[in-house]
Amino acid sequence: MAWVVVRTLNATTGWPPPIFGAAPAVACPTFRGHTMLIDAHWNQRGMDAIRATFDVDAATKRQIIEFLFAEGFWNKETLSWDAAVARYNDCLNPLKPAFFKIAEAWAVMLRFERHELFFAMARDLGFEIRRIPTEERRQALLERIAIATESYTVAVAASNAELARLATEPAAQRHTPGQPVRFSLESDTPPPGGF
Repeated sequence: MAWVVVRTLNATTGWPPPIFGAAPAVACPTFRGHTMLIDAHWNQRGMDAIRATFDVDAATKRQIIEFLFAEGFWNKETLSWDAAVARYNDCLNPLKPAFFKIAEAWAVMLRFERHELFFAMARDLGFEIRRIPTEERRQALLERIAIATESYTVAVAASNAELARLATEPAAQRHTPGQPVRFSLESDTPPPGGF
């Protein structure tokens, strides 16, 4: 499954359009003279997206926890099953310090096809999401295979040519012990008197 992210901008302000039709950034609350983009509404939208992605039935929660253990995100040696369930639930509670790491969330979205958090992040950043059609993805993969095959074919041909060249070259002359060492010059015939 693949998605395409398309950037959209508000035609008037040039800023990404706000989620749920909120006012532009200039109408956001200020703190010490700085415009705050992160406020209670932004936090609520984020928690809603996290819950939409991770607040699942008991069977799916069990599968997600088993997946996090199996993929090495969580360690069975240091985290019991009950502690893992508690940690999972704490990650959904904004009053608790626990949270899902980015890699954990990404892997869960990929494996369980629960993309709500991804969609909310994209909307908040001003992007539209559309699924890449299967045929388009298939063509892209076939193109990657063709490029890799061509590269491989060129490398094999170069190696074969080098092997053929080595097979046709005369064997290197080796120095026989007891014979004087001879260095070749421009001509292969030794000059009188030595080298």
